[in-house]
Amino acid sequence: MTRQYRDKGGRLSRAGGTSDRGPLGALAGVPGVTAALVRAGAAALGQVAGLVLLAAGLAHAVARAAGQDDGALTGPLLVAAAGVAVRAVAGWAGELLAARDARRAEERLRAALVARLAASPAAVAAAGGPGPAAVLATTRLADLAPALAARLPALASAVVVPPVLLVVLAWTDLLSAVLVAFTLPLVPVFMVLVGLTTRDGTTVAARALDRIAAHVAELVRGLPVLVGLGRAAEQAAALAELGEAARRRTMATLRLAFLSALVLELLATLSVALVAVTVGLRLVHGDLALAVGLTALLLAPEAFAPLRALGAAHHAGEDAALAAAEARAVLDTPVPVAVPAVDADPRGADVTVTGLAVRFPGRTVPALTPVDLAVRPGELIALQGASGSGKSTLLAVLAGVVDPSAQVAGSVTGVPDGGVAYVPQSPRTTGATVADELRRHAGSAPGIDEVVGEAYVVEALARVGAAGLAGRACTTLSPGELQRVALARGLVRVRRGARLLLLDEPTAHLDDAAAATVAAVLAGLRGTVSVLLVTHDPALAALADRTVELPAAGASTAVHAHTAASAPDPTTGRAHTAEPEPVAAVHADGGLRWPRRALARAVLAGTASAGAGVALTAVSGWLIVRAAEMPPVLTLLVAIVGVRAFGLGRAGLRWTERLTAHDAVLRLAADLRVRVWRALAAQGLAADRTPGSALARVVGDVGLVQDLAVRVVPPALVAGTVTTATLGALALVSPAAGAAAAAVLLAAVGLVLAAHRRVDAGAARTEAALRVAALRDTTTVLEGAADLRAHGLAGRTAADLAGLAAQRSAADGARTRAGALGTGAVVLGTGLAAVAAAAAGAATGVTGPAVAVLALAPLALAEPLAGLVTALQRRGALADARARLDAVLTAPVPADPADPLPVPAPVRGLATDGLVAGWPGGPDVLRGLTTRAAADGGWLVVRGPSGSGKSTFLAVLLAALRPRAGGWTLGGVDTARLTGDGVRSRTAWLPQDAHVFASTVRANLALAAPRGGLAGPDGEARMRAALAASGLGGLLAGLPEGLDTPVGAGGTALSGGERRRLAAARALLADRDVVLLDEPTAHLDPPTAAALLGDLRAALAGRVVVCVTHDDTVERAGDTVVRLGSAEPARVG
Repeated sequence: MTRQYRDKGGRLSRAGGTSDRGPLGALAGVPGVTAALVRAGAAALGQVAGLVLLAAGLAHAVARAAGQDDGALTGPLLVAAAGVAVRAVAGWAGELLAARDARRAEERLRAALVARLAASPAAVAAAGGPGPAAVLATTRLADLAPALAARLPALASAVVVPPVLLVVLAWTDLLSAVLVAFTLPLVPVFMVLVGLTTRDGTTVAARALDRIAAHVAELVRGLPVLVGLGRAAEQAAALAELGEAARRRTMATLRLAFLSALVLELLATLSVALVAVTVGLRLVHGDLALAVGLTALLLAPEAFAPLRALGAAHHAGEDAALAAAEARAVLDTPVPVAVPAVDADPRGADVTVTGLAVRFPGRTVPALTPVDLAVRPGELIALQGASGSGKSTLLAVLAGVVDPSAQVAGSVTGVPDGGVAYVPQSPRTTGATVADELRRHAGSAPGIDEVVGEAYVVEALARVGAAGLAGRACTTLSPGELQRVALARGLVRVRRGARLLLLDEPTAHLDDAAAATVAAVLAGLRGTVSVLLVTHDPALAALADRTVELPAAGASTAVHAHTAASAPDPTTGRAHTAEPEPVAAVHADGGLRWPRRALARAVLAGTASAGAGVALTAVSGWLIVRAAEMPPVLTLLVAIVGVRAFGLGRAGLRWTERLTAHDAVLRLAADLRVRVWRALAAQGLAADRTPGSALARVVGDVGLVQDLAVRVVPPALVAGTVTTATLGALALVSPAAGAAAAAVLLAAVGLVLAAHRRVDAGAARTEAALRVAALRDTTTVLEGAADLRAHGLAGRTAADLAGLAAQRSAADGARTRAGALGTGAVVLGTGLAAVAAAAAGAATGVTGPAVAVLALAPLALAEPLAGLVTALQRRGALADARARLDAVLTAPVPADPADPLPVPAPVRGLATDGLVAGWPGGPDVLRGLTTRAAADGGWLVVRGPSGSGKSTFLAVLLAALRPRAGGWTLGGVDTARLTGDGVRSRTAWLPQDAHVFASTVRANLALAAPRGGLAGPDGEARMRAALAASGLGGLLAGLPEGLDTPVGAGGTALSGGERRRLAAARALLADRDVVLLDEPTAHLDPPTAAALLGDLRAALAGRVVVCVTHDDTVERAGDTVVRLGSAEPARVG
């Protein structure tokens, strides 16, 4: 097999997808659209047939009630009822078919996109990184089905309905048909003009969401760093700025989009008013029959309605169209170009590397100088060399997971296809628990059933001394535990048939006993699998058959190797005891903080707009029938002015209501994002720091609240208010008609509720929850995609995600069926209410104009009642999203004192006295610890096996945990009287898994100080000094862009040792009195580790230093050494 490396793809052009032409725009390329459009056209034809029957029936019924036509009311009312039934059934079927076709199209596009993202790092990079890529594949593409379900029927109706109605109007009243035909073309012209204006704004708004997603993912990955530097709360301001920028951009786009709806509404109103005037004047002069005039008046607005619906669907679906275009652009990303292969080594080497060299953009020094290497079957080779010599890069190339931006030359042959087991330096998990993680990486193999695979999982965990971790959530693993799980993953792959095992620093975070267990595992694999081992551990390197020394970057390309002496017989270490999950004690505030005034304004404007719509329909009907009685024209002027005012007012108030409501929910969402981040920052080390979980809350659930709140709260209030007022007005005209209409509408609402309970049955809530779960799981998979690709599991994992999408689709199908039934019930109810009110009014002897009011007013309730259907369906999903957010917002955090003391400055020492501590809900981990550290003494070096309390001790010193008994002082002040922020303001922490942010060297270092604190020449000089003190002066000199050189996502452009030293430089720049170092020499070769320790001791002279380590070389004369899990502290000197 020949590995593939070079990728010629690049970052997507975000605006490129919106340039598609045609009525469907970017949605035209979605699979299955053409056939779906044909089916939507058939449904539209049925709806327009029902509409014509309804209009003709009502018109003749009103005319007969007014004495303008001969005959009984029964026939026309039956025709109208038949029209209502045909329209409702056709609408219900059309909505179901459109929703089904839209879901299928979305599923196919999403499945292809997720498969490509999981398989290709270039595709992920083109989408903007794992966070934005996951948001694109889930949250943004989730808008595709609703957009298609709205746009396809609207487009079909726009094609079918106006021509049919023009033919009917021409047959009924030629002049009205001519007027409609003359004004109708103006609508699409304005649609195109406004659409061109809003297109770029939609793209900018989508980019804002991508920035929020990428920012949140980075913040959560680096939460320990931000906590350790005291910068976690500060990031809330940056997140608030991003949220406010997104709100402003979105509102600017919405103003134009809603302006389009306003313009279309005004055009339709003026056009219908023109028809109404001509009809009215001819009725006054006796030139037109009332039934004909009413038919024309009822049908004329419906000719414009499909175009208005198409315009609304177009603007509402622009985000989805952009997402579809970007998804197709990701799918079009060029595939990697294979490095040319050479013939296998004639000596029979299993894996042959020839002239392999790697260089990252922006680096003058190659990450890997040309290497020639042969790995024979069953051979164990140790790769050694100085930090930055390319050891990890070589393994990444062999595993097929090298960064797509890398420039790779040379060739690799003999790497078994699907036969690699990869244990990276920084493993990423994608399973919920450790057992789930190993099951996923066990994959499938011919002839091996699930029972055998499960046995492999149990065996692998036992071999690495991690049998007790099987049920642990992967998010709670310490770096050392995670390293052992990654090794167990590799062993499972070996049992599955992998012939090449790649190990990158497998003992970097392990204590002596766990490291001995790893050595025993390697000894047991000798001769059964080819092993390429990167290690700085002499005991581990001694197991190798050969040691290959990689030259430092830029040095000679010769590879030096020597044969190992006899391998030691390692002993097996003891298993680690899992720490319990942290459970805290003080609750923050939860709930939604609605901008109440904005909400009140939105409801008021919405009620007034819907009321104006009802009044417009009722007064128009009264005007036409009254005109047929041929009164003096002056008696009609008030009604004529009213029609004009109601028409203009409805459009303007609707625009105001939509803008106000959306602004309110956007402000609500921005506030929620900041509050969720502050809650996570307050939880600190106890927070779920996986990007998938964070995005599920900050983007997924906040997005659901933003989307659903505007569909649930204002529409329900508006529908209830307007319907009640309308029925009251009808009762004033005719109590019997009002009661009849109320009875029919109540029955319709009851049918809606029954559909919600029986057909939906929680499907809407399930669909929304699965949408958020899909974002979480997709993010997690893309974060760990490199490990999956190395094991050939990208396709299988994408299929698992497709299964989750299928569950969501099934739930959405049930929700859609319930929604279609509800919409059909509303259409049926309002239509039958009109028929019932007209019949009751005529039976009680009201005047002809009053019968027109009774017949037409209920029809105008269809739109607000349709909003009520959506509100009823979505209220449960909104409540669930709020509950998930409340779980974060109200998560308990360590309690601060009610009356805190000021933090001492400077801090010259700390001391513990009988300290007892543990994670809340779990057992005591530290028991009676008494020790001290002083600025004028040596370091406090803390050692001990895994599970002995080292991490718990650091959590106490960071005030992330409060002591259960005993206590500790900072600068002589009891920390029980200090706030957590106060303690952290004097403390800097270098975490064991210190994250390097996907930015530049400068931006990473700037986190050490408040915003702007390291700006200018003085700040740059301090940065350079810190880099020099941490041993990166030479690296900085070799960077063509200096401090502004990008370091890649997670610092992938740097070696593991370089990332560690950059993190150390960041901690030095914080300039705190107390410095906590957690495994500062991890991933460093012995000379580099010794140099870094020397630099740190010099730079931290005069400060209080606590160092947690497994490295024997850290201790110096004068240090206080605490061995947790043993007796009293020992003094080294």
